[in-house]
Amino acid sequence: SITMISSWTTLCCVVLVASMGWGSPVQISWPGEVTAGYTTVFTCSSSCFPNCTYTWSFRGETLEGNSLTWTPDGQDLTAELQCNVSDPKTGASTRGTAIIKVKNKMFVQISSQDTVPSPNQPLSLVCSGLPSSDPRGPSDLVWYKDGQKVSLRENMQLLGNNQTLHFDSVLPSDGGFYHCQTHLPSLEVTVDSVGFLLSFDPWNVSISGPDVIYTGVQSEFTCLTSCTLNVECTVKWQFRGGFPVGPHFSIKGNHIKWVPSLPGTFQNFTCIAENKASGQSAEDTKMVAVIDVPISGSEAMKLSGLSALAFCSFMI
Repeated sequence: SITMISSWTTLCCVVLVASMGWGSPVQISWPGEVTAGYTTVFTCSSSCFPNCTYTWSFRGETLEGNSLTWTPDGQDLTAELQCNVSDPKTGASTRGTAIIKVKNKMFVQISSQDTVPSPNQPLSLVCSGLPSSDPRGPSDLVWYKDGQKVSLRENMQLLGNNQTLHFDSVLPSDGGFYHCQTHLPSLEVTVDSVGFLLSFDPWNVSISGPDVIYTGVQSEFTCLTSCTLNVECTVKWQFRGGFPVGPHFSIKGNHIKWVPSLPGTFQNFTCIAENKASGQSAEDTKMVAVIDVPISGSEAMKLSGLSALAFCSFMI
């Protein structure tokens, strides 16, 4: 059987209009957020109801009816849902497609947010955010490392209904990609958590891009990290001393594009790489000087001097 997830109170709809013989749009709707371990009911509708037949195509299966129920297992971030509508009298048919985003609230974290993993020190990993959708509660919690079920050693133990994986003295060989898995007996669904990378290596962060930029000209800056983005760490930008001023400024992940407008100013960019679950973080700050576009050789000399001034000011 197929099951789905939901936790919102508002109605979220994906409407796709296709050309049918009767000119009827196909609408796929569901009540809110789709979340791993929670059931969501999807409804397909059109103005020809109830004269039409409805067929769902989902994850390699075909199901009849105008509604579909799904409980995600946490393994997919997105899912494609397709509803086919046909009129048996005229033979006209069309389909609507919805791309479903799945949120997973089940995750692994270090028990103390202020603890940075260190070899030969105690460490506890906690499986948090277990689904509450099953009246019988989650059961059979299992830990995995790098895709394999964790085998306990002498310095390891499971605590609190297996929700905590404790190391008396964590070893460098314990580093790896951990996730937890639980079973929802009433829903007959097994749910996997978001993965957690246990690492003992310090991160390096640097910002690439020019030290001196021109007004009215777009410049680009990139935050470079030794940690794997969106796996080991995420990045955020801060602008200590003021937000960049100009006709265009955009941030997309670890990338910045900026067209400045105020010559004779300096701008600080700070990139922070962090993993809130493990407590690890690292950052880098870059100071950029903004000048007018040079129009002569003397302006080029001023540019060189301003670059040196920017460096000295930053050191002070």
